[in-house]
Amino acid sequence: MAISSASVYADEQGRTLDEAQGVADFPDFPVPIPETQLTVEPGDETYSTKKAKLESILLENGRVPAAIMRPCAIYGKGDRMGREWFFVKRALDRRPHVVLTNRGAGRFHTTAAENIGELARLLADQPCTGAYNCGDPDPPTVLEIARAIGDAADHRFAEVLLDEPGGHADVGQTPWSAPKPLLIDMTKAERELGYRPVTTWGDALPRQVRWLIDATRDRDWREVLTRGADYLKFEYEAEDELVAGLPKA
Repeated sequence: MAISSASVYADEQGRTLDEAQGVADFPDFPVPIPETQLTVEPGDETYSTKKAKLESILLENGRVPAAIMRPCAIYGKGDRMGREWFFVKRALDRRPHVVLTNRGAGRFHTTAAENIGELARLLADQPCTGAYNCGDPDPPTVLEIARAIGDAADHRFAEVLLDEPGGHADVGQTPWSAPKPLLIDMTKAERELGYRPVTTWGDALPRQVRWLIDATRDRDWREVLTRGADYLKFEYEAEDELVAGLPKA
Protein backbone atom coordinates (compact mmCIF):
# COMPACT_ATOMS: atom_id res chain seq x y z
CA MET A 1 0.00 0.00 0.00
CA ALA A 2 1.12 3.54 -0.71
CA ILE A 3 -0.31 6.98 -0.06
CA SER A 4 -0.47 9.08 -3.20
CA SER A 5 -2.60 12.20 -3.60
CA ALA A 6 -5.74 13.40 -5.34
CA SER A 7 -3.49 16.03 -6.90
CA VAL A 8 -2.54 13.43 -9.54
CA TYR A 9 -5.86 14.11 -11.28
CA ALA A 10 -6.01 16.18 -14.46
CA ASP A 11 -9.08 17.50 -16.27
CA GLU A 12 -10.06 16.80 -19.88
CA GLN A 13 -7.84 19.67 -21.06
CA GLY A 14 -4.87 18.31 -19.11
CA ARG A 15 -4.98 21.08 -16.51
CA THR A 16 -3.61 20.18 -13.07
CA LEU A 17 -3.54 21.58 -9.54
CA ASP A 18 0.22 22.11 -9.61
CA GLU A 19 0.02 24.46 -12.58
CA ALA A 20 -3.16 26.37 -11.69
CA GLN A 21 -2.69 30.09 -11.00
CA GLY A 22 -6.33 31.22 -10.94
CA VAL A 23 -9.87 30.60 -12.13
CA ALA A 24 -8.95 30.57 -15.83
CA ASP A 25 -6.50 27.69 -15.61
CA PHE A 26 -7.90 25.82 -12.60
CA PRO A 27 -8.89 22.25 -13.55
CA ASP A 28 -12.54 21.66 -14.37
CA PHE A 29 -13.07 18.39 -12.53
CA PRO A 30 -16.25 16.35 -12.30
CA VAL A 31 -17.97 16.60 -8.90
CA PRO A 32 -17.06 14.28 -7.32
CA ILE A 33 -13.90 12.93 -8.99
CA PRO A 34 -13.88 9.15 -9.59
CA GLU A 35 -10.71 7.07 -9.74
CA THR A 36 -11.24 6.71 -13.51
CA GLN A 37 -10.46 10.42 -14.03
CA LEU A 38 -7.39 11.26 -16.11
CA THR A 39 -4.12 11.65 -14.21
CA VAL A 40 -0.94 13.62 -14.88
CA GLU A 41 1.94 12.10 -16.75
CA PRO A 42 4.49 10.44 -14.43
CA GLY A 43 7.72 12.38 -14.05
CA ASP A 44 10.07 14.27 -11.76
CA GLU A 45 8.85 17.81 -12.45
CA THR A 46 6.28 18.46 -9.71
CA TYR A 47 4.80 16.96 -6.56
CA SER A 48 1.91 15.52 -8.57
CA THR A 49 4.00 14.05 -11.37
CA LYS A 50 6.24 12.39 -8.77
CA LYS A 51 3.18 10.89 -7.08
CA ALA A 52 1.96 9.66 -10.48
CA LYS A 53 5.38 8.10 -11.07
CA LEU A 54 5.14 6.30 -7.73
CA GLU A 55 1.70 5.01 -8.70
CA SER A 56 2.81 3.74 -12.09
CA ILE A 57 5.80 1.88 -10.66
CA LEU A 58 3.65 0.12 -8.07
CA LEU A 59 0.56 -0.55 -10.17
CA GLU A 60 2.57 -1.96 -13.05
CA ASN A 61 4.90 -4.19 -11.01
CA GLY A 62 2.88 -7.38 -11.75
CA ARG A 63 4.48 -9.27 -8.86
CA VAL A 64 2.48 -8.37 -5.75
CA PRO A 65 -0.84 -6.62 -5.11
CA ALA A 66 -0.35 -2.85 -4.97
CA ALA A 67 -3.04 -0.56 -3.59
CA ILE A 68 -2.82 3.21 -3.95
CA MET A 69 -4.67 5.61 -1.63
CA ARG A 70 -5.48 9.08 -2.95
CA PRO A 71 -6.36 11.44 -0.07
CA CYS A 72 -6.80 15.21 -0.25
CA ALA A 73 -6.00 17.73 2.52
CA ILE A 74 -4.77 15.32 5.21
CA TYR A 75 -4.93 16.31 8.86
CA GLY A 76 -4.43 14.63 12.23
CA LYS A 77 -2.23 14.45 15.28
CA GLY A 78 1.43 14.71 14.31
CA ASP A 79 0.68 16.51 11.03
CA ARG A 80 3.66 18.63 9.97
CA MET A 81 1.63 20.73 7.54
CA GLY A 82 -1.05 21.83 10.00
CA ARG A 83 -3.35 23.64 7.56
CA GLU A 84 -5.75 24.33 10.42
CA TRP A 85 -3.08 26.49 12.06
CA PHE A 86 -3.97 29.13 9.46
CA PHE A 87 -7.10 29.86 11.52
CA VAL A 88 -5.96 28.52 14.91
CA LYS A 89 -3.12 31.04 15.16
CA ARG A 90 -5.48 33.84 14.18
CA ALA A 91 -7.86 32.75 16.92
CA LEU A 92 -5.07 32.56 19.52
CA ASP A 93 -3.87 36.01 18.43
CA ARG A 94 -7.46 37.21 18.87
CA ARG A 95 -7.65 38.62 15.39
CA PRO A 96 -10.90 40.61 15.14
CA HIS A 97 -11.76 39.51 11.62
CA VAL A 98 -11.10 36.82 9.07
CA VAL A 99 -10.95 37.66 5.35
CA LEU A 100 -12.11 35.06 2.82
CA THR A 101 -12.34 35.26 -0.96
CA ASN A 102 -15.16 33.62 -2.90
CA ARG A 103 -17.27 34.41 0.18
CA GLY A 104 -15.71 31.35 1.83
CA ALA A 105 -17.64 29.02 -0.45
CA GLY A 106 -14.66 27.05 -1.76
CA ARG A 107 -14.53 23.33 -1.06
CA PHE A 108 -11.32 21.30 -1.10
CA HIS A 109 -11.91 17.78 0.21
CA THR A 110 -10.42 17.01 3.63
CA THR A 111 -9.09 13.64 4.79
CA ALA A 112 -8.76 12.64 8.44
CA ALA A 113 -5.78 10.42 9.26
CA GLU A 114 -8.21 8.03 10.97
CA ASN A 115 -10.06 7.49 7.70
CA ILE A 116 -6.82 6.77 5.86
CA GLY A 117 -6.07 4.21 8.57
CA GLU A 118 -9.45 2.54 8.07
CA LEU A 119 -8.96 2.32 4.30
CA ALA A 120 -5.48 0.88 4.85
CA ARG A 121 -6.90 -1.69 7.26
CA LEU A 122 -9.42 -2.87 4.69
CA LEU A 123 -6.79 -3.04 1.95
CA ALA A 124 -4.55 -5.11 4.20
CA ASP A 125 -7.41 -7.55 4.80
CA GLN A 126 -8.29 -7.71 1.10
CA PRO A 127 -5.02 -7.42 -0.90
CA CYS A 128 -5.71 -6.02 -4.35
CA THR A 129 -4.23 -3.82 -7.05
CA GLY A 130 -5.81 -0.48 -7.81
CA ALA A 131 -6.27 3.14 -6.77
CA TYR A 132 -8.76 4.29 -4.15
CA ASN A 133 -9.85 7.78 -3.19
CA CYS A 134 -9.92 8.65 0.50
CA GLY A 135 -11.85 11.64 1.83
CA ASP A 136 -14.07 12.63 4.73
CA PRO A 137 -17.82 12.04 4.36
CA ASP A 138 -18.60 15.71 5.11
CA PRO A 139 -16.05 17.95 3.33
CA PRO A 140 -16.58 21.52 4.60
CA THR A 141 -16.51 24.89 2.90
CA VAL A 142 -13.73 27.32 3.80
CA LEU A 143 -16.22 29.40 5.78
CA GLU A 144 -17.31 26.32 7.75
CA ILE A 145 -13.66 25.59 8.54
CA ALA A 146 -13.08 29.14 9.79
CA ARG A 147 -16.17 29.07 11.97
CA ALA A 148 -15.51 25.61 13.41
CA ILE A 149 -11.91 26.43 14.28
CA GLY A 150 -12.96 29.69 15.86
CA ASP A 151 -15.51 27.84 17.99
CA ALA A 152 -12.99 25.13 18.96
CA ALA A 153 -10.46 27.81 19.96
CA ASP A 154 -13.12 29.83 21.80
CA HIS A 155 -12.88 32.85 19.51
CA ARG A 156 -15.41 34.50 17.22
CA PHE A 157 -14.21 36.18 14.01
CA ALA A 158 -16.00 38.98 12.23
CA GLU A 159 -16.34 37.55 8.73
CA VAL A 160 -15.16 39.67 5.81
CA LEU A 161 -16.42 37.79 2.76
CA LEU A 162 -15.09 39.00 -0.58
CA ASP A 163 -16.63 38.03 -3.91
CA GLU A 164 -13.21 38.14 -5.58
CA PRO A 165 -9.57 38.50 -4.49
CA GLY A 166 -9.22 41.85 -2.78
CA GLY A 167 -6.19 43.18 -4.62
CA HIS A 168 -3.79 42.47 -1.77
CA ALA A 169 -1.86 39.51 -3.15
CA ASP A 170 -2.85 36.41 -1.17
CA VAL A 171 -5.07 38.10 1.41
CA GLY A 172 -8.25 36.07 1.73
CA GLN A 173 -6.69 32.90 0.35
CA THR A 174 -6.45 29.86 2.65
CA PRO A 175 -4.90 26.39 2.43
CA TRP A 176 -8.30 25.10 1.22
CA SER A 177 -9.18 27.94 -1.15
CA ALA A 178 -10.03 26.80 -4.67
CA PRO A 179 -12.00 28.67 -7.35
CA LYS A 180 -13.81 25.44 -8.26
CA PRO A 181 -14.80 22.46 -6.08
CA LEU A 182 -12.30 19.65 -5.62
CA LEU A 183 -14.27 16.76 -4.18
CA ILE A 184 -13.50 13.07 -4.57
CA ASP A 185 -15.84 10.11 -5.00
CA MET A 186 -15.71 7.39 -2.33
CA THR A 187 -18.05 4.97 -4.13
CA LYS A 188 -15.32 2.57 -5.27
CA ALA A 189 -13.92 1.94 -1.78
CA GLU A 190 -17.43 1.57 -0.37
CA ARG A 191 -18.50 -0.88 -3.08
CA GLU A 192 -15.36 -3.00 -3.42
CA LEU A 193 -14.00 -2.95 0.14
CA GLY A 194 -17.02 -2.22 2.31
CA TYR A 195 -15.36 1.02 3.43
CA ARG A 196 -17.17 3.20 5.94
CA PRO A 197 -15.58 6.31 7.48
CA VAL A 198 -14.59 5.99 11.12
CA THR A 199 -14.87 9.73 11.73
CA THR A 200 -16.36 12.83 10.20
CA TRP A 201 -14.61 16.14 9.66
CA GLY A 202 -17.02 17.71 12.14
CA ASP A 203 -15.98 15.26 14.87
CA ALA A 204 -12.26 15.20 14.05
CA LEU A 205 -11.72 18.96 13.66
CA PRO A 206 -11.92 19.88 17.39
CA ARG A 207 -9.34 17.17 18.19
CA GLN A 208 -7.02 18.63 15.58
CA VAL A 209 -7.40 22.12 17.02
CA ARG A 210 -6.66 20.91 20.55
CA TRP A 211 -3.59 19.05 19.34
CA LEU A 212 -2.27 22.09 17.48
CA ILE A 213 -2.74 24.32 20.52
CA ASP A 214 -1.05 21.82 22.85
CA ALA A 215 1.80 20.99 20.44
CA THR A 216 2.73 24.62 19.84
CA ARG A 217 2.33 25.91 23.40
CA ASP A 218 5.49 27.76 24.51
CA ARG A 219 7.22 26.79 21.26
CA ASP A 220 7.93 28.40 17.93
CA TRP A 221 5.11 26.95 15.80
CA ARG A 222 7.49 26.67 12.83
CA GLU A 223 9.51 24.08 14.72
CA VAL A 224 6.40 21.95 15.12
CA LEU A 225 4.76 22.49 11.73
CA THR A 226 7.88 22.19 9.66
CA ARG A 227 6.05 21.88 6.32
CA GLY A 228 3.46 24.45 7.23
CA ALA A 229 6.25 26.94 7.91
CA ASP A 230 6.90 27.03 4.16
CA TYR A 231 3.27 27.62 3.19
CA LEU A 232 1.18 29.23 5.93
CA LYS A 233 1.01 33.02 5.80
CA PHE A 234 -0.14 35.49 8.44
CA GLU A 235 -0.28 38.83 6.65
CA TYR A 236 -2.06 40.74 9.38
CA GLU A 237 -1.04 44.22 8.21
CA ALA A 238 -2.29 43.56 4.67
CA GLU A 239 -5.54 42.14 6.06
CA ASP A 240 -6.08 45.18 8.28
CA GLU A 241 -5.35 47.53 5.37
CA LEU A 242 -7.85 45.73 3.15
CA VAL A 243 -10.57 45.73 5.78
CA ALA A 244 -9.99 49.43 6.57
CA GLY A 245 -10.43 50.29 2.92
CA LEU A 246 -13.75 48.51 2.48
CA PRO A 247 -16.97 50.57 2.28
CA LYS A 248 -18.67 50.90 5.61
CA ALA A 249 -22.03 49.18 5.94
